[in-house]
Amino acid sequence: MLPKNSPAASAPQGQQSNWPFLVIAVLMAVVLWLFVRTGTQPATQRTVLATVAVNGGGKGLLVAPPRVEVRLEGSAGVLEHLKAEDLDVVADLTGHREGDLVPLAVVPPQGLKVLGTNVSQVRVVRQADPDL
Repeated sequence: MLPKNSPAASAPQGQQSNWPFLVIAVLMAVVLWLFVRTGTQPATQRTVLATVAVNGGGKGLLVAPPRVEVRLEGSAGVLEHLKAEDLDVVADLTGHREGDLVPLAVVPPQGLKVLGTNVSQVRVVRQADPDL
């Protein structure tokens, strides 16, 4: 039987165990794999036909056109589940009369960016009289 302090009973002098470095390397590989797997997806684009909501204005005032195309950019997962109702397109008619041009305000859901609309302004029009 060899004594505990004999060279044959322990690792050779000058060499250390590589276990701590191996564990760190494996942990780093797992973290890197998770980062790449869950990282940002490439941005994609989608066009949505949204209804213009009207704020303020007098009785019987509407806007023309009543629906606009909105081009959005975001991750494919968010755009895939997007509905037209999730998008807020608003025309504030406060202080405006029939014939005025009113700018649109587009508020996208979180995580999406508005690239543009097919029209930047809508015209204030009077609602058609249903009795005619």
